[in-house]
Amino acid sequence: MNTIEKAGILSIAAKLQNVLDTLRDAGNLFYQAHNINFETKWFPPIYVLSIVNQLSVTELAKEIGLSHPAAIGLLKEIEKNGLISSVKDSRDERKRNLMLSPKGREMVSELKPYWDSIASTLSDVTANPHNLFISLTEVEMRLDEKPLLERLNEKADQILKQSKDREFTIEKCDNSFALNLAKAIRRELFSYPVDEEINLDVWESNPTYFLASVNGLPAGYAAIYVKGNEVEMDSIAVLEQHRNQGIARHLIQYIKQSYPSMKLIKATCEIHQKSFFEHLGFVLKKAEKEHNRITMELKIV
Repeated sequence: MNTIEKAGILSIAAKLQNVLDTLRDAGNLFYQAHNINFETKWFPPIYVLSIVNQLSVTELAKEIGLSHPAAIGLLKEIEKNGLISSVKDSRDERKRNLMLSPKGREMVSELKPYWDSIASTLSDVTANPHNLFISLTEVEMRLDEKPLLERLNEKADQILKQSKDREFTIEKCDNSFALNLAKAIRRELFSYPVDEEINLDVWESNPTYFLASVNGLPAGYAAIYVKGNEVEMDSIAVLEQHRNQGIARHLIQYIKQSYPSMKLIKATCEIHQKSFFEHLGFVLKKAEKEHNRITMELKIV
């Protein structure tokens, strides 16, 4: 795993760039292998102009999602290779439109079977429950509804306000009241059965609980077993309304401070929880694909 992936969702731009570079590089090598003088970055304007006969630079830039300066640079490159030409607009002689040149139309005819091959291959690659093309289309729709910068500023204002107003505490659950609050969170977030009440008389056979609260209200918990100089994570969770506030990270930090002689925290979890624990600093130690389980470890230094 790359270090940047530990950033979780913050690394999405890097991941998208990596996928984009992979697609472009493979596409270019594919065209070269078949002796076709074409580049993957030319596809959007060439495809659009094969459907719409004439468009201005501004109209074409909007169609392919590029800024006007970026579109001009790309179109000049394509025009230099003889695939497009410009003509006067029939309604406004001051305006010039772009269209495929005869060489460009011939190129599109030649490329169609190769585009079919690329489309089929990409369909295979993205054929999973989280179809990449569909997901990206949905993201684009959301960003059309409200630009990302506006969303970022709104969320920053909200988070900063919450951080100023928030009183955050963590306690070791050494009384029935705190224990039952932690257990209540566990019941709400996990599907497996949980006892309705915790009996202090048999608590030694149960994990040790830590409760996180925000402004006096239960927000999350962690449950651990202490074995020698290792801590084994039984479970950790944060209520949905309190997520993305660093509560899970604070719980882990509190546990580390509570057991200064401990060398390691281990967590056995399902594969889909891997990114959550990586965000907390854990690294993958062992995977059991047969049982869809993995073991994560966090060294205490």
